Amino acid sequence: MAAILALACGPVSLTPAVTTTTPVNVPLTVEPTPEPSPTATLAVATPTPIPTSVNRLGVHLLLDDGRNVWPQSLWAAHLQAARDQLGPDGFVVELVRSDDLDVERWQRFFDLCAELELRPILRLATTFDRAAGYWHAPVPDPDGRYEQVAERYAAFVSGLQWPGDEHPVLVGNEPNHGDEWGGTADPAAYARFLRDVSAALHATDPQVVVLNAPMDPYSPHTNGLPFVNGFTYIDAEAFMDGMRAEVPDIFTHIDGWASHPYPTGPLANGPWDQVHQIDRINGAESLPTLDPPPGVFNRGINGYVWELAKLERFGVRDLEVWITETGWRHAETMDPESTDNGRDWPGVQVVRDWVDLALNGNNGIYAQWPESGWTPWMDDPRVRAVIFFAFNGAPNEWGHTNWLRLDSAGTILGAYPLLAQPAEP
Repeated sequence: MAAILALACGPVSLTPAVTTTTPVNVPLTVEPTPEPSPTATLAVATPTPIPTSVNRLGVHLLLDDGRNVWPQSLWAAHLQAARDQLGPDGFVVELVRSDDLDVERWQRFFDLCAELELRPILRLATTFDRAAGYWHAPVPDPDGRYEQVAERYAAFVSGLQWPGDEHPVLVGNEPNHGDEWGGTADPAAYARFLRDVSAALHATDPQVVVLNAPMDPYSPHTNGLPFVNGFTYIDAEAFMDGMRAEVPDIFTHIDGWASHPYPTGPLANGPWDQVHQIDRINGAESLPTLDPPPGVFNRGINGYVWELAKLERFGVRDLEVWITETGWRHAETMDPESTDNGRDWPGVQVVRDWVDLALNGNNGIYAQWPESGWTPWMDDPRVRAVIFFAFNGAPNEWGHTNWLRLDSAGTILGAYPLLAQPAEP
């Protein structure tokens, strides 16, 4: 989740003076393609449709969020609650820190997923520095590569007994945020890290599905200067361009495209509200961009379409989209002092309606809400997974975001009914 809003995990709201520009296009089969003209518009390829019988729903767990850790004695109850919401074969994302690559400990999590017919997605993380307020950047080797840390991650991933044939792994999170990379966003370093971790994972696990760290589309470009929280940020387009400049074939090293298409507001507006905007501050120059295709926006629940267009420009096509974070915050909370407050969030019933609209469209069901303005995720053949953030975080930090109603010890007191009904694949 865009960490400028929550300063931990979720999208962003800017008040400094900004200039707004219109961005572009990029993608996994690399073909030498001529650079398009600055006024060209983009077409986005459509892969083979995903069977409607496949459960694409999921939740992002926070058994460990890097700062707070629920004891293993609670894991079974939290995963059962996820199964109750999602139905069989739902996805569950879980962060694992680089100082906690304990196969035996995390095998318990995988065994529970197998018992409950849930499909795990691992999010590889570093460690969080509470005093500095950021995630440490991974430590490079003396030659600037990341092979040593990559080997440690790969040994962990390949040492686990996965419950399914696919082993999806997210290599980091929102690296265009300085607070996700040692205080300073660094696209060149992240590109080398992704390349080396991907190579190690593929070498040790033939069933791995390597996913990029999703970008935050609400992140501004701070021009190398600190934002109000002291960290630098780079907008998603410039960050992707920087990755490609460092490792020209970087987007061929992934097996799917992970995205964080949060609703605008951020996290407070309906699914029909979508915009195209890049915020550049501190004198950041507007980089050459292409006009997006008509109806394509980089901010909103279909923001991944702009990212696919950006990938298309780089000659990478047909990547399935894994929405590994999205969703709304709600007015209700188990902790009135929860730090994910700060604005008038919609109520749970409204969020429930909007989740249904985002997934399935209106179809005349909700007279009070628009019929158009977005593509329902379940109608989009490019979308492989839709995973809502967050399910079970510490209520003093995630009270307005959680799908579970928890006390401070992590005991389940109930659940917010944010899905219309359990998935029935």
